[in-house]
Amino acid sequence: MWQNSFNNCGPVAAFCGRYPLFVAALVAAFGVVAADHGVAAGVVPGPLLALAAWRLRGWRVALAWLLCGWLAAGLFIWRDAAGKSAERDLLASAAGEMQARVLSDAKAGGKSWSVPAVLLSGRHAGAKVWWEGRGKLPVAGSLVKSQGNFGPLLAPRNPGEFDRAAWLRSQGVTAVFHAGWVNGSVVTGRWAEFGAKLRHGFRTAVTTGLAEDSQEATVIRAVVIGEPPPDAEELVAAFRNSGTLHAFSVSGLHVAMVGSIGWLVLRLAGIPRRWAALALLPLIFGYSWLTGNSSPAVRSAWMAAVFLGAFTARRRPDLLNALGAVLLAVLLWDGRLIFQPGVQLSYGVVAAIAFGADWATRPFEWLARLPLYVPRPLLTRWQIVWLGVRQNVAQSLGVSVVAGIASSPLTAYHFGLITPVSVLAGVFFVPLVFILLSLSLLAAALFPLMPPAAPWLNRANFFVAKACIQTAEKFSAIPGGHLSWKGDSRPFLLVYDLDHGAGAACFYDGKSAAVLFDCADRFSFSRRVAPSLRRLGIAPDAVVLSHPDGGHLGGGAPVWAAFPIRQVILPVERSRSPAFRSWLDAAPLAGIKTVQAADFRELPLPDGAHLEILHVPRPDTQNASADDRVAIYRLHWRGWKLLLTSDAGVGTESDLLAAHTDVAADVIIAGRHRRVLSLGDAFLAAVHPQVIVASHSESPASERLQPETVAYWRSRGIQVIHQGESGGVTIEIDDSGSLRLQGFADHSVKVLHRP
Repeated sequence: MWQNSFNNCGPVAAFCGRYPLFVAALVAAFGVVAADHGVAAGVVPGPLLALAAWRLRGWRVALAWLLCGWLAAGLFIWRDAAGKSAERDLLASAAGEMQARVLSDAKAGGKSWSVPAVLLSGRHAGAKVWWEGRGKLPVAGSLVKSQGNFGPLLAPRNPGEFDRAAWLRSQGVTAVFHAGWVNGSVVTGRWAEFGAKLRHGFRTAVTTGLAEDSQEATVIRAVVIGEPPPDAEELVAAFRNSGTLHAFSVSGLHVAMVGSIGWLVLRLAGIPRRWAALALLPLIFGYSWLTGNSSPAVRSAWMAAVFLGAFTARRRPDLLNALGAVLLAVLLWDGRLIFQPGVQLSYGVVAAIAFGADWATRPFEWLARLPLYVPRPLLTRWQIVWLGVRQNVAQSLGVSVVAGIASSPLTAYHFGLITPVSVLAGVFFVPLVFILLSLSLLAAALFPLMPPAAPWLNRANFFVAKACIQTAEKFSAIPGGHLSWKGDSRPFLLVYDLDHGAGAACFYDGKSAAVLFDCADRFSFSRRVAPSLRRLGIAPDAVVLSHPDGGHLGGGAPVWAAFPIRQVILPVERSRSPAFRSWLDAAPLAGIKTVQAADFRELPLPDGAHLEILHVPRPDTQNASADDRVAIYRLHWRGWKLLLTSDAGVGTESDLLAAHTDVAADVIIAGRHRRVLSLGDAFLAAVHPQVIVASHSESPASERLQPETVAYWRSRGIQVIHQGESGGVTIEIDDSGSLRLQGFADHSVKVLHRP
């Protein structure tokens, strides 16, 4: 029976014979994925796949598959166990002085910096850690030394939030070293300093002559170097929604373009093909190193090396086998990398192009056809040029279709976004990136030799970068061009857990409508709240602000740059806060309707809910602190009442009680006043809540939720959800009509039943 079934596997056997390295890499990948579920699971795929190989290709191939599967799984299990052991030991170790070698240029953040580093001292010398230090900024290769202690990799605190801990573990990082407030020593060797000067010089060369903070310079640095645009949510949103944001990280596309540019220059210089192929290797690997050696860039560089090596040896190169060789090496080197979204997209898209580019190009063959009844030798020069343009467009369309189809499931799963418009956008965008890269590389090459020439080239590149921005903006504005992947179809209120007393919540109807209650601070909105909402497939179109505090306003413009905000409810008419003035003055210019909370008693919300405005600050409190100017809202939702007090203190609570306002609610969602008590006895008696969802932050001290406070609330018969323990809290109404409150970090659940 088996024999008959395998007799019909001729195409499969032929594929395995034609692409042995690619198939071996797939076998190794199966082994790693299985090993991630335990040692026993990691052993299983090898023998099963080897049995299939024995039937398909014989015992030699079966043995090779078995070795690939078991070796990749074994190395993954060994590294995983070693990493967990190092993590346990480092977290249990006492504070002390540590020394490490920095693996990349450190990223500054305020007065501190952070960077991956390898320990050089202690029991676990050789372990990789995330080093958070102060003082002089180290570069790749620097030696750092400081007093400090080890802490755990922080898991995500909110639904949809980027799992930074998992990302760091996939790179082999085992713990975080906190240098605290101590300025440690940084020693930079000759070669490390030379490398830093080269990287800094390259960065300077590609934008010299342009305003440092201009959008065009930002785009050039993002495309050429992979430098993330700082505080440019509106710019990033256009590229994200048009499906062209991949250009902002140095990937296989960039390395391939650099190789093509180098090949063209060498061929024009009359260099023989075999020598030109060898000369490209330093260029490709040098560019990858200059831009930080990202995983996609390294993968593409090694693929190019395999390709060019085959060409030099007069062997026909094969895309799938080259991809397989590099992927197999990566899996054996460190199988944890396969769990990174960028690595999955990089290898997956290249494999899809290898499989489907020819098929996807067929519908566009009409673009590349010769004119009827005109032989190619009789074509004029302009006809030949026009034919070449049409052929490139046809090929680009085919590749874009395959890349779009292949990347859609992964981008939907990892980022909650699908961009069908990227298929068409890529046809226009990729040539622009090629021109931008060409001019940038030429400017970098001329900068040390002819300094005046580099600014001139960069000013020309300014217009190319502007064309990239306009292309992204036009395609991102196409209706239906980008779609959010709906992660949840049940209505809910999500209360975010954020740092430093910032606050944000989102009410979602489970379909398409959503409202933001506060937007966190600018950093937390851009790095935590907005990515979380996109991952959950939620695009809020309205904002309700509680008070003019920067920790609740999202910076203003970044919020409506990220989402299609159409209306904002303002708690006060005036404030000295720059972020609030952005909402007050700049939002209307962006087409957003601004209304004052004082002008309404109730506002309709999605899912049949409505928002009752219980209190707005008096106009004569303009010079009071933000926490003394809080608007109090009550959410009425399917018979349940949720009171949103934000950072209000006893002063605001006293005003409510003095006005004899009905404040009764089932749940209080509370922040914390910076200077005075919140949720006083009289106010709690008037509200009579069953649950308090209370925010907590270790820093500053005024934002900490004290154990005595929690104990007192509980002594009054109130259930408390401590967000320092629970993380973000999702509030839902189940099929029986009960209110369900679930913590994301500790998976705690509290259920309120109807009386």
